[in-house]
Amino acid sequence: MSLRLESLLLAMPLLLFFALYHFYDALSIDPYFGVSVPFILSTNILIFHIPIFLIPYLMHRFMRDQDKGHVLVNFLHVALSIFLLVALMFTYQVIQPGSPEKGTPIFDLPENKLWMEATMATYVILAAQVLLQIAFIFYSLTVLFPSKQKQPLPSYSFN
Repeated sequence: MSLRLESLLLAMPLLLFFALYHFYDALSIDPYFGVSVPFILSTNILIFHIPIFLIPYLMHRFMRDQDKGHVLVNFLHVALSIFLLVALMFTYQVIQPGSPEKGTPIFDLPENKLWMEATMATYVILAAQVLLQIAFIFYSLTVLFPSKQKQPLPSYSFN
């Protein structure tokens, strides 16, 4: 793997994953809860981003190998993708269970336990991330495979 800007597309989810794994104890909401919910949610989101970033990463590499594409567009794509990924980590809100006196058999949580919930911003940022990647894939396909210019047909008029 080269140390190019597009390498951040694959490196950032992994770096954030290992940072969350390293700071697991500090990120836990409740030390008595066996598996911290924010850790699970964040790592699932990060693992979800690796396949989302894989195809645009390959498109960056193909365009770089063929010396095609605009440098500013490529830079903006990587910067916006990383920004949306990091912003997604801050969209969950900490809540208490809706009805603490009525626990379920699986999660019998007392009143002092906390939970994480995705907000509307989580879904908006995920949708924006997916749309950004789709738009970049279409952009890179048009750059890599430009439409052929039609040759004008010769005229056979007898003027």
